[in-house]
Amino acid sequence: MSDSILSLMKENFKITNDCIILAAPLVIFVTLIQLYMDNFQYRLSNYANYISYLLVLWIFMSAFLSGWLYMVKKTIQFNKKKYLYELDRLSALRNLFLCLFKGVGRFFPCILTITALYFVFSLFKTIVIICLYNLPLKLGFLFLSILFLIIQFFIYFWFIYLAPEIVYSYKNAFICIGNAIKKIFTVLKQSILLYIIVCLFCVLFYFVLVYIEVHPIIYFFELLSAYYAILYFVILVFRNYEKNFIE
Repeated sequence: MSDSILSLMKENFKITNDCIILAAPLVIFVTLIQLYMDNFQYRLSNYANYISYLLVLWIFMSAFLSGWLYMVKKTIQFNKKKYLYELDRLSALRNLFLCLFKGVGRFFPCILTITALYFVFSLFKTIVIICLYNLPLKLGFLFLSILFLIIQFFIYFWFIYLAPEIVYSYKNAFICIGNAIKKIFTVLKQSILLYIIVCLFCVLFYFVLVYIEVHPIIYFFELLSAYYAILYFVILVFRNYEKNFIE
């Protein structure tokens, strides 16, 4: 089982290089989000502005994920096909960017629902922990904090199948959530290994980008590496899903 994941990871470097076109919308999205947050996070003078600020982030992020995840699926499929004529290949390549808009139309309600559920869970967790922290008895605070961390762990864990499940199954949010949980247990050992590998690399890149102060040029190449790593692991998750449940 571990050999299949390791071989998939080795092959995935070539697939990621072939799918590097996916980096363009990702970089644009991150840049726009950063500009929006930098311009408005210090102008939140009341609750109405703050709620509007969060709503825009929620809708914008859900729309991007809807289009981009669908584009990931189509780009992987594009690189599997053999084209007899270069014009056909170039036409198909241009159509990949149209997948961003098609994905928003097809998957936006589903992803909007899933991100809303996660936001509600995060808000509920924060409120409960704050309330318990102010109580004299700290045992309940510690217990619920651990419980919420475990739940959050499983939310991230099942997302390695939930993201591709959405764009491959075309079902509503709650059916996708149920199907993703079932598929985790279908290949549980492989799912755990994949999740551990993804988490380790996420922690490594977070540490490098946030805590290590380096020269601006080196930091620029670190950012490029971070974007490449995001592409690599998203494509890895999708290819793992295809290998287990599509092919």
